[in-house]
Amino acid sequence: MNEKKTVLFLMNGFGAESAKSIEVYSKDIMPTFETLMNNYPFKLVYASGEFIGANKGEVSNFKTGYYNFSSLGHPSRKEDVLNSKIASNEFVTNQVILNSINIAVNNSSNLHIIFSLGDKVNNERYEHLKAYLDLAKAKGVKKIYIHFVLGDSSTRGLKIGIECITNFSNRVLRYYPDIKIASICGRNYYKNADTGAIADFYRMMVSGVGEVWNDYEETIKKKYEQGLNDDTMNGFITVHDRLLNEGDSIFLFNYSNNTAKQLIEVVLNPKKYFPTATTPRNIAIDSLFTVNNIPQVPKAFQDQAPSECLLDKIPNTKRVLIIAGKDRIPHISKSLNGFKGAFASNVSVWPIEDRKNRFESLSQYLAAYINQNVYDLIIADCQLFDPLVDERTVEQVRKNLGELDKCLNIVYNQVMDKNYRLIATSLYGLRQTLKLTTTNELVDMSQKVPFLLIDKEIRPVDIVFKKEGTYIDVAKIIAISFGSYMPNDLVVIDAPGQKRKGGKKKLIILLPILLLLVLVIVYFYMMYM
Repeated sequence: MNEKKTVLFLMNGFGAESAKSIEVYSKDIMPTFETLMNNYPFKLVYASGEFIGANKGEVSNFKTGYYNFSSLGHPSRKEDVLNSKIASNEFVTNQVILNSINIAVNNSSNLHIIFSLGDKVNNERYEHLKAYLDLAKAKGVKKIYIHFVLGDSSTRGLKIGIECITNFSNRVLRYYPDIKIASICGRNYYKNADTGAIADFYRMMVSGVGEVWNDYEETIKKKYEQGLNDDTMNGFITVHDRLLNEGDSIFLFNYSNNTAKQLIEVVLNPKKYFPTATTPRNIAIDSLFTVNNIPQVPKAFQDQAPSECLLDKIPNTKRVLIIAGKDRIPHISKSLNGFKGAFASNVSVWPIEDRKNRFESLSQYLAAYINQNVYDLIIADCQLFDPLVDERTVEQVRKNLGELDKCLNIVYNQVMDKNYRLIATSLYGLRQTLKLTTTNELVDMSQKVPFLLIDKEIRPVDIVFKKEGTYIDVAKIIAISFGSYMPNDLVVIDAPGQKRKGGKKKLIILLPILLLLVLVIVYFYMMYM
């Protein structure tokens, strides 16, 4: 593909609907997209499962989408880090791992493990936990409590939570019958900025004040029937003991840097939230990986950066602009820059602060920057659904699709005017439980996402799509168009001026036919002369 100034328009959240989804897309809502889809090279590419290096059925989300996309399909996973540490025996000799266990042994106290659950929790994580539990039992820890946080999922449904707890029981608990599931809560119950909710959870853990249910599977089913999901489910405990005591040890089995951040802040500063209460002061907290903005929590292992990223493939002589919501910029910047820190001097970032009117703002900025004709690559993140400002309804998603289409129309007109190349795709599809009248229904646009290529110099007949492709291949196409050499797993482009693949084979076939025709003509000529 020839080099050309390019706009990568990421319609993040927009994907193909599954058969079981509430239908939200229609050509009436998105007439621009419908027209472009019918007139330019278009294909659906995978954003889920084994195709993107995930579990079967697992779909991408904002963070994993950018990480996989930028690392060109070769991310440095935390699971891989732990696999190598366990294989080399470094896991059982790590001082932070040992410290979390030794404190419980030396104090004859409880060991609390906070573990996230969801359909993104693969079998590797269970094996990692078992390695930790084996070590704790071998060292002599008597009481071990597991605290579950639901929500590490591709979708927000408590049915996922029920399946995952059953899976956890089969893969872990049956090997350690004396270990207790102590508490279960939804992700927002301790991550939410509402410190009251966090304090309630802490009070529940410390003194057993709150909901107490022995049959946690039946309780989760009831909460699902009440319209709650993995995020919003209020916490409850399954044991009657006073859980968090003086001298206890908490270990965060975290694969996310923000796991239990606010809960830890409460644990570390109990008097801030309970000025008159008697609360444990000497509680040790350790974690597998870094906890955001809490450096005093020791981490056992260090994150590893991917070996290469998309921006490594863009020459320093090319100017790059990234436009995205202000709150999303930090993660986008880390992912696209391979977690190296500051961008190179050729990369600029423009944040969008108005979340409510993000479509309009993005349209204006993109139109202005394309018109300037300065940047060689513009990456625009357009978020279909923002849970902080959008209503959790199907109607809201339909409205947002319409706004997304208007934005695409403006970008398309500017691109055609300046003869840019436009690639419209998505790094993940929306998969949310949303309100539909009085019920909660699943909107699932997550399995595949669109790949739309708009270029005056490339016709639909010049594109040959390969059988399968992913949004990761889109990153490779961009890298190739800026001079990088790597396999292209999505399309074969036979643009004007290029030799068509298979031309030699056709010539080999045509030569005998032409020779035969010549012989026939000569024969008849000799016959009638």
